[in-house]
Amino acid sequence: METAHNIRRTADSALLASLREIDGTADWHRAPLYAVVHLRTGSAVCETGNARFILHAPVLLFFTPYQEYTFYGEFSGSHLSFHGDFYCIEKHRHEVACNGVLFNNIYTPPFVPLDGEQAASADNYLRLLRDAMSGTDDLARKDLVIAHLKILLIIATRVKSRQIEETLTHLPPDAGPRLQQFHQLLEAHFTQWKKPSDYAAAMHITGKALSRLTAKYLSKTPSDLIAERVVQEAKRALHFSHQSVKEIATALGYNDPLYLSRLFRRQTGVSPREFRQQVGVSILV
Repeated sequence: METAHNIRRTADSALLASLREIDGTADWHRAPLYAVVHLRTGSAVCETGNARFILHAPVLLFFTPYQEYTFYGEFSGSHLSFHGDFYCIEKHRHEVACNGVLFNNIYTPPFVPLDGEQAASADNYLRLLRDAMSGTDDLARKDLVIAHLKILLIIATRVKSRQIEETLTHLPPDAGPRLQQFHQLLEAHFTQWKKPSDYAAAMHITGKALSRLTAKYLSKTPSDLIAERVVQEAKRALHFSHQSVKEIATALGYNDPLYLSRLFRRQTGVSPREFRQQVGVSILV
């Protein structure tokens, strides 16, 4: 297997970006990095949190800092990872609108199947990324890597957005509106409503019906989705503000910050303070 190509911060040698070739023997561990996984050939099972997906190449997958994911199978591909200090997807939201589509999207699976032309384009930009990261001029190398990364994310965002639209149009008549209603309710009330029964009551369906709906179309339970949405917002506050953990917990509807800390650790494997220390604080302007 090919050696990883890395870009490190000069001051402390912290890893800012990395690209490595992967196959079924690759090691997987949580890290304070965004990740793009490209399955070039073969098939794999991806496990992330409580969800499990069977994937057939070519496909791209997208993960956020400290998100859990593992791949099994016979496949080859690439694993690109980068720190928010190297490229902040939120700061560049006007250039690359990938946040909420590729990353931090709890309502669709984390992968983007590719057709032949899209797969060739992904291969090309990953090759350009690898070549740029192999360079010796640190300043030019960083600029080139970011430029190629942006284009790769723009392409994937466009493909994913079209796929989401197509999926919605092919859902059964009763499922699409129900899922949209749950989505809207969760976005509006996740800081107050922590029980699936709250959402089921607002939708005028039973808790079992809501569970069947999310299991069939989102591969998650309502409780999983509520917890993921809360932790997603906690991650955002930790990364993009100087609010204390107690202040964040209060804003998310918890009187006891320890409850949020326990939920956060279950979802990410680290405490809120460890997350902030490793991912960093990046104030948006």
